[in-house]
Amino acid sequence: MRSRSLRLRLLGGAALWIVLALVVAGIAIGWMFTANVERSMREELTASLNRLVAQIDPAAAEPVEPGPLPDPHYDTPLSGAYWQIEDVATLESWRSRSLWDHVLDTRNAAAPGGVERFSTIAGPGGQSLSAMVREVSFSASAGGTPKRFRVTLAEDRALLDESIRKFGGDLLVALAVLGVALILAAWLQVRLGLKPLESVREGIGAVRRGATQRLASHYPAEVLPLVGEVNALLEQQQKSMEFARARAADLAHGLKTPLSVLRNLAAEMKATGEAAAGNEVDEIVGEMDDRVEYQLRLSRLRMRTRAHQLSASLNEAVDRTVAVLSRTQEGEELDWRIDVAPELKVDIDRHDLMELVGVILENAAKWGRSAVTVEAVVAGAYAELRIADDGPGLPDDQAARLGERGLRHDESRRGSGLGLAIALEVVALNAGSVRFGRAPEGGLEAIVRLPLA
Repeated sequence: MRSRSLRLRLLGGAALWIVLALVVAGIAIGWMFTANVERSMREELTASLNRLVAQIDPAAAEPVEPGPLPDPHYDTPLSGAYWQIEDVATLESWRSRSLWDHVLDTRNAAAPGGVERFSTIAGPGGQSLSAMVREVSFSASAGGTPKRFRVTLAEDRALLDESIRKFGGDLLVALAVLGVALILAAWLQVRLGLKPLESVREGIGAVRRGATQRLASHYPAEVLPLVGEVNALLEQQQKSMEFARARAADLAHGLKTPLSVLRNLAAEMKATGEAAAGNEVDEIVGEMDDRVEYQLRLSRLRMRTRAHQLSASLNEAVDRTVAVLSRTQEGEELDWRIDVAPELKVDIDRHDLMELVGVILENAAKWGRSAVTVEAVVAGAYAELRIADDGPGLPDDQAARLGERGLRHDESRRGSGLGLAIALEVVALNAGSVRFGRAPEGGLEAIVRLPLA
């Protein structure tokens, strides 16, 4: 399954290529080091072999004197450095003291015709030896048979293998440290490279919170096309909302004049004795006028998605609404009991919150006899607002149907019943909930839950 994280993809790809590159580099460096060490060994063996061949006296009973090479390892038993000279015809051999009484088997290691060969042979203890073997021929005087010798110089391969192993260990540590450093550098590069996208996300968050209307233009050239598209989309959305609101307002205002004319006609019909028809027309005009007002108020609500993040003070909304209602004819006779937790901010547009609180408090002021109670507390991730009056209240079945458009449970008071429907619209737009029931005070109780900012 593909990862959805761009950062993880980039970092994973970089880490994979870094590891592969280091593995290939490690193999190549190890191979070159081994080849270089073996070449150095061959050159040293060849130089010593040339010196040993130069000291051979084919006419002597013993073709070489004791200790023909200055390296003390050749005189130390089983030191790992050996030389050997064999008479090809008689198989008689002369050896370094380091070989003690062991004879190296070089029959399959020599190349005919005086060509030297580098090969691996068995040593005194069965260990592997890196050997340089050459067959040399010396012409005999007075037509005698030429003498042929097989000259061998060998070193314990364990010394070479130990050097290669130590170098391999050091190389592995160095490549591991380099790999970690390169992966950290890749992580830093990916982080810095994707930083503009984080800035774009923060900018969009600021737009959702209402802190700004559009994204800034101080982004790298590669990100600017995306920023331009987002800004164009925001502008188009804003224009669409303004256009819809303007058309709704134009339609509503266009209907206001005909409705006013109809209301005047209803009054004239009542004055001329057609009271029944005038009352019917007046009732229809009133209902139409309420519905137009309802649509106008809905058009002012801020449309939002779950991604929007807003903040509005519930304390301010309650205080301002109560201050206005307490000056009305109905509100000035009521005892307003306010108990709201301090600094209570909710995730809703400020104007929408004023609309919501105003609708419910206005309904409570209209039906309350002597007091209205307003309480607000924090309940988990929500703010819980309780508004109750001591009016006549409603049965539970009728309270559950409150907010249905145009539904009125008491025709004795003014109003169209659309106010609480607006409250439900506001709550639904802002991921909240509202519940109506009978209050302990005797009247209607409305409990509104809104997400905290």
